[in-house]
Amino acid sequence: MSNAVISVCGISKCYPVFDSARSRIWHAIWPGDGRGIKKNWALRDISFDVNKGEAVAIIGRNGGGKSTLLEILTGTLKPTSGNVIVRGRVSALLELGSGFNPEYTGRDNVLLNGLLLGLSRQEIMARFSEIEEFAEIGDAIDRPVKTYSSGMMMRLAFSVQVLCDPDILIVDEALSVGDFFFQQKCFDRLRKMREKGLTLLFVSHDMGSVRDLCQKAVYLCKGEQIYVGETQGAIRRYFSEGVTNSLEPTYAAQLGSDGLFPQLSPDIAWSRPVEMRRPLFAVRVLDKNDCDVVGVRLGETIRVRVYFQGGREVQGLRLVLSIKNRYDQVVNATNSRRLGFEQIASVTKDWSAFDFELDMRIEAGLYSMRVVFSKEVSAHNRGTELDATSWFGPVEVQWDYENEPAPFLGMFGLPVRGALV
Repeated sequence: MSNAVISVCGISKCYPVFDSARSRIWHAIWPGDGRGIKKNWALRDISFDVNKGEAVAIIGRNGGGKSTLLEILTGTLKPTSGNVIVRGRVSALLELGSGFNPEYTGRDNVLLNGLLLGLSRQEIMARFSEIEEFAEIGDAIDRPVKTYSSGMMMRLAFSVQVLCDPDILIVDEALSVGDFFFQQKCFDRLRKMREKGLTLLFVSHDMGSVRDLCQKAVYLCKGEQIYVGETQGAIRRYFSEGVTNSLEPTYAAQLGSDGLFPQLSPDIAWSRPVEMRRPLFAVRVLDKNDCDVVGVRLGETIRVRVYFQGGREVQGLRLVLSIKNRYDQVVNATNSRRLGFEQIASVTKDWSAFDFELDMRIEAGLYSMRVVFSKEVSAHNRGTELDATSWFGPVEVQWDYENEPAPFLGMFGLPVRGALV
């Protein structure tokens, strides 16, 4: 017997776009006549299952079809084709303030939303003090919701949904609003609910939250289902969208087919087909145990291993590694020449590998990386770019600032010394 509490089978959603008011009237009279109508497919043939107790992310760029899919799952929108089966009580945070009457007080809206979720008035009142305490909006609970800020609205909406003990919780970007500490409180609550068997469907553009909360992800692009599976594979495809020319899985698995190049996992940080005959063909991010990683603790050492082909044609060139933070700021850049390597190409085989070893003494967060083959020009800090990877990652630097003393505070851990004088 299937353990799925959400089954999505062949879901498609099409919106007709009429080229004129006359076409709209014509179609209303003769629905079967397609003249003057263009079809805009928001979703095409989406299929996946969510098992009881799973946390599944729906990710993709704006316009990918995420919100349309969630509206279909919650029953507020009908699909053009396909069907959805949902088993259990569903709570959904699809849009900030949805389900709230702006003229009612917060207290009245808690009661209204609880009734809509299937609770009795007695059950709601028994939980009201807990909801009020979790929301932390004070006396505003007795003011009309139309006077609330977006952060207060999110606090109350989230509190109602999670404290009504749903079987399935659907969250669509709602947690991006509000202060940092309340967001932490929300994520802590979600983790505890997951431990108790909550099924979570989570939509966010924050890939750190996706990776932390969800073990499985569905990646949508322009209404099509590109990938369903392990979260990190979906995140890599998300970050490659619009940067590479293909949304297909990486080509690393093909590299060893002719015996000339190393066999690599298909899910490494970055790769391209060897057949493109460009020097750079793969990059791995490794921990101290030589395992591919996507996150490390603050201060730990990683190695960015760059695989490239060619002998004489890359002799005299340098490899450059750049790191950016989530705000698109370059936090560090270095190159093989600066590290003392005048020659990096192998003279005995068709490919070479070079390791950049980094102590990640930078503040916790998400970072992207890029590797470049460049030729040094007259100024030592300038070069001509000859080949480059896309920005790949993200690599997450992790630290619990609330519960662990940090080795440093701020953006970087400079080598500071102290002395009594």
